[in-house]
Amino acid sequence: WFQDSASGARGVGPGAPRGAPPPGPPGGGAPPAAARDGFALDPDQSALLDRLARLGDDLAGARRRPVRGLYVWGPAGRGKSWLAGAFFAAVAAGLPAGAAKRVHVYDLFRELHAAIHAQRVRALAGPRPAVGQGGPTRGWRTRATAPVADPTPPGPPEESPEPRPGAVDAAIDDLLRGTTLLYLDELHLHDTGDATLLTRLLRRAFASGVVVLATSNYEPGALLPNPLWHHLAEPGIALLRAHLDVVELAGPTDYRALGGRGRGGFAAGAWLRPGTTAQLADRGLVAPAPGSRAVVRTGSRSFEVTAVHAGDGDSGPELWVTFEDLAGRPTSTLEYLDWAARFRRWVVTDVPLLTDVDREAQQRFIAVVDVLVDADVELVVTSPHDLATFRGALPDRPDAFRMTSRLLLLAG
Repeated sequence: WFQDSASGARGVGPGAPRGAPPPGPPGGGAPPAAARDGFALDPDQSALLDRLARLGDDLAGARRRPVRGLYVWGPAGRGKSWLAGAFFAAVAAGLPAGAAKRVHVYDLFRELHAAIHAQRVRALAGPRPAVGQGGPTRGWRTRATAPVADPTPPGPPEESPEPRPGAVDAAIDDLLRGTTLLYLDELHLHDTGDATLLTRLLRRAFASGVVVLATSNYEPGALLPNPLWHHLAEPGIALLRAHLDVVELAGPTDYRALGGRGRGGFAAGAWLRPGTTAQLADRGLVAPAPGSRAVVRTGSRSFEVTAVHAGDGDSGPELWVTFEDLAGRPTSTLEYLDWAARFRRWVVTDVPLLTDVDREAQQRFIAVVDVLVDADVELVVTSPHDLATFRGALPDRPDAFRMTSRLLLLAG
C-alpha cells in the first residue's frame, strides 16, 4: 500500500542523503514508480518492502493483535533509510499530526538532554519549603513553643497518588506524548549515558504502546560495542529484541558507489583536490579574502571560522571553516546540528588524512558528515589528498565505515 511512495519518493535514498532510490538489478521486482524511474529493487530490498507493508497493515488495524515494531540493520548504502523513510512518510500521512515522529539519533539525544535540563531548571525555580516544613534547618536554632501532642494513630491507608516522574522520565513523556509510531533513524551507541537514556526511552515507549521502527548499521547486540561498557546497553538491547522484529538488509552493493552525485543537498557537494581558485570557481565558490575570519555562536559558546557568506538564492548561507577549526578543537554535535540548520552549504578546507590526526578529531569529522547527511546540507571539501586516498587511510574508529560510504556521494 505504500510501495509507490517508497519507490518514487525523493529525499530518502542511498543514492543521495535522502535522495533517489538505488539502481537495483535489471529484472528485479519493482513497484510502478520504480520502473518509471528506470531501476528495480534488489531481492533484499523487496523482502524488506514486504515486511514494512505488513507493519503498515498492523498499524492500520488490519490485524487484531499487538503491533511489533521493526529493527532494520545492515551495512551502509544498502537502502535502509530510503525504504524506512518512505514507509514512515506514507504512514505519517494517514495519522493525526504529530502521531508519527522521526528522529535521528543525534537529534534524539540532543532533544532529550535539553528537555531534561529544562525540567530540572523548572524544578529548581519552583517554590522551596520553609524551615520546619521539610526545608533546610542546618544553622537554625529552634525551640518548641508549646508541648507537642502525641501523634494521632494512623488510620486506614489511603490510595496514594500517582508519583510524579523525575526530570528524565518527564522529558521522555513529553517526547512521546501523542506518538503512535516512533522512527529512530541511524541508531548507534558509543556513549554510556546515551545507552542508559535509550533504555529508559524504550521502556516508557513500549509501556505506552508506541510502535518503534529503527534503522542501524549495527545488529542490536552490537550496540555500545566497547566491552568495558556494553553491559550498560544490555537492558535496552533486551527491550529491542522483545518488542521489535530484527531484519538484516545486507546485499553486496553499496549503492552510493553507483551514482547519486549532482543532486541537491549533500549530494550536490564535491571533494576538491587540492582546492584551487579555479576548482572553487567551477562550483560557484569564491575563497574568502585573508583576514576575513568570522565568529559563529551557539548558545553561550563562540567559535572562530574562516568566513560566513550570505550565499545566493540557490545555495543559501555558507560556512567556511578549516578542518583544524572544525575538528581539531573541542566542538560537538550540538554545534554541528545548530550550524547545519543555519548554513545550507559548508566548505571545509585543508582536510588531512584521518590517520594523521588524533582520535577526537577523527570522531568529530565522522559526526560532521553524519549530521550534514541527515540535514541534507551541501558539503564541499578541499584537501591535499584525493577522495580515494582519504577513504583508503581510515582509522579504526566507530562509524568510519558509514562516513566512507557517504563521501562517495561527493563529486571528485
